[in-house]
Amino acid sequence: MTQEIDKRLQGALLRIRGDHPFFGTLALFAEFRVSDTVPTAATDGKVLWFNPEFTAKQNPSQLCGLIAHELLHAALQHLPRRRERDPQLWNIAADIVVNGMVAGDTNYTLPVGGVEDATLAHLSVEEIYEKLITGKLKAPRIDLLDLIGSSDHTAIDEEQQSALQRHWRAAVQQASAVARRMNKGFGCKGLDSVRDITEATAPSLNWRDILWQFLVSTPCDFSGFDRRFIWQKLYLEDVVGESVEVAIVLDTSGSIGTNELGIFMGEIQGILDAYPQIHGNLFFADADLYGPHPFSQHAGIPPPKGGGGTSFVPFFDWVRKEAQDGSAPLCIYFTDGYGSFPGVAPDVPVLWVVIPGGLESKDFPFGTVARIGA
Repeated sequence: MTQEIDKRLQGALLRIRGDHPFFGTLALFAEFRVSDTVPTAATDGKVLWFNPEFTAKQNPSQLCGLIAHELLHAALQHLPRRRERDPQLWNIAADIVVNGMVAGDTNYTLPVGGVEDATLAHLSVEEIYEKLITGKLKAPRIDLLDLIGSSDHTAIDEEQQSALQRHWRAAVQQASAVARRMNKGFGCKGLDSVRDITEATAPSLNWRDILWQFLVSTPCDFSGFDRRFIWQKLYLEDVVGESVEVAIVLDTSGSIGTNELGIFMGEIQGILDAYPQIHGNLFFADADLYGPHPFSQHAGIPPPKGGGGTSFVPFFDWVRKEAQDGSAPLCIYFTDGYGSFPGVAPDVPVLWVVIPGGLESKDFPFGTVARIGA
């Protein structure tokens, strides 16, 4: 049966390449294997696995839809992006996204039993997951997980994640170029409008450069130029004294894993090492706010607290009260961006420092957005 299934898969791939150059090019970056070790179809982030008995039951249109489904899971890096989130809810969210793409942007059909919600499919997986984990969206039943490695709560290591990210970023960029050159778009309507596609190809910003811009634009004391940079013909104001007041928040909600928390902690220590004149308050936040803790070069970083849903409202309520008392700190919020924002923007400078896979920059209602990883 395996040889027959291989022939069917090859036939489906030929059809896909003719119909949609974007998906056809993505398929060149994936490895296809037939195996009864998976109950239906699945991916580990690079290899696409197909159960021979299940595959044999699919008509030609369903088989093309199934291949596109697994290709999108891999290309959009749904497995490494899961991190330590709940595997089943993450798989549901990811299925809603990719099934929406396949149903809305191709003429293919999907195998019976897939999870679909056209009203949510334009969102990113992280946004849908946040709705599921907080109970704002009732989780539909899903019997099978097709993201291999999700069921044991084991996240792939950093080296594997980086390799997958490079592999699929190159794949998406090349597939996009081929589709544009052939003037056939990404699907029927253009998958480049889908948030998960733009997230996979969006360049990162150097957040430390943006932090420096914030610091030199924040009212504080200066003493001429910083001589360390004159040799580069950079005449930067030299900030002196403990004159920059900040409020730093670490998102410790359930969508942030230990790896992300470690990155946050390292970046905060980097701030203290680079800018000893900074002092202020440190917070942890999920749906609640924990703190303030003193923040300075001489104060230690306390253990994080959290693990629930995500709301940015409690922190900015605190900021508003501080502003009423005449204090307006620079606010730096480390997060993935998925949560409830306050209805009114604060009257203070805000820098969002966002992890890879976080909310799209344009969807932050206020502040400046920078990305970790640049």
